Amino acid sequence: MENLIRFGEKFFDELEIAVYRSREVSANVELNEISMASTRSGALTIVRGIKDKRLGLAIVDSDDPEKVKEAIEQAAKMAELNSPDEKWVSLPEPGKYREKPEPNYELKEASPDVLVEMLVRGIKLAREKDPSAVVAGGAGGVSWEERRMLNSHGIDVSQEGGASYIYFELVGRKGDVVTPGIFDFDARRDLNLDVEGVIERIVQKVKWAYNVMPSKNEEVPVILGPWAIAGLFGFALLPAFSGERLVKETTPLAGKVGEKIASEVITLYDNPFHPLALEPVIADGEGVPTRKNVLIENGVFKGFVWDNYWAKVYGTESTGNGIRDTKSGGITIGFHSTVIENGKRSLEDIISEIDRGYLVDGLQGAHSSNPDNGNFAVTANPAFLIEDGEVKGSTVFLIAGNVYELLKGASEVSKEQTVMPFMNTMITPHIKFENVKIAGK
Repeated sequence: MENLIRFGEKFFDELEIAVYRSREVSANVELNEISMASTRSGALTIVRGIKDKRLGLAIVDSDDPEKVKEAIEQAAKMAELNSPDEKWVSLPEPGKYREKPEPNYELKEASPDVLVEMLVRGIKLAREKDPSAVVAGGAGGVSWEERRMLNSHGIDVSQEGGASYIYFELVGRKGDVVTPGIFDFDARRDLNLDVEGVIERIVQKVKWAYNVMPSKNEEVPVILGPWAIAGLFGFALLPAFSGERLVKETTPLAGKVGEKIASEVITLYDNPFHPLALEPVIADGEGVPTRKNVLIENGVFKGFVWDNYWAKVYGTESTGNGIRDTKSGGITIGFHSTVIENGKRSLEDIISEIDRGYLVDGLQGAHSSNPDNGNFAVTANPAFLIEDGEVKGSTVFLIAGNVYELLKGASEVSKEQTVMPFMNTMITPHIKFENVKIAGK
């Protein structure tokens, strides 16, 4: 690869080459049966070069040196056609990296049979616990990736590792009641996925969902679960921490570093080295060393995250948050493992003290939230009514508001944390919010 960098320097002032080798194993469930199992592997090389501030980019589905040379030449032709970017400064320089975590090589050789066995066990267990329920969907997967990032300034960093996940969706039918699809999941950096725990949690929620109860317009405590939090925060909150949005003046957090923007029970940070993180990467997509970046500490806004490009435009340094899109080859500001710090009490204890309120498992419509101001309008579904310290049944209602006002009303977080492996990887507890206005349906 060093020879390829030298070859590319004939065409560019600066050059980077990113190589990804991956293996993915998966199996799917549909209507109580295994519908598919597969193994896929391949290599991908992304070339990004700059000549006279003109960017050239090319992607090739191979790590063969001759194919990479062709990609370099193609990127050079693209650079000639593009207009110069006067904001461009340079690619990043080498940095000091943490020690690489020890990979779990069991994941590298995982077979679809392992996942099929887990899924079959989950289907059987779900049917035993609730014969009227249908395992409408589900899947298991194991991913393994080996990546290497080089550039003409001397960066040369590589890492390998993997993760696994499993999820199930149950739909219950009892009399005239058909429940919504109810999910639960587990994800970790080994194959010891908690199938029994996933099924137990889903079956409990399905039992609650059989007792359909009306909702009404009221102002009550609401507990958001991990799926709901990841969806809402992923669209309404997390984009506001991007340094690019600060430069473009599209973040409501501009000028608020050091100000209180949430309840003191909320501490939020991005940390690829958290014990539950699925990808403990030592370098971001540009080869910049990663680190823990605190976003909110005890309710106080601590700062933005940056990639190399926008950090240099603004006159600061990258925080190691350059995320490469392997489809387009480009770099955007993103997160590795966002973590909401947990509390001291269990979800069960928190629920036991609520006279009337709701536990929300999922939010529909979070993707339409506005990160420019934090406004959102969502449907809580599935949601569960809490009365006298117990979950009494299921319901559906609307919530519209502002994510920052919601955060100021957070009163407690549970001690349990869940790894959300979908969308943005988030490690989050349940969060209780006070005086949430809801509209019944």
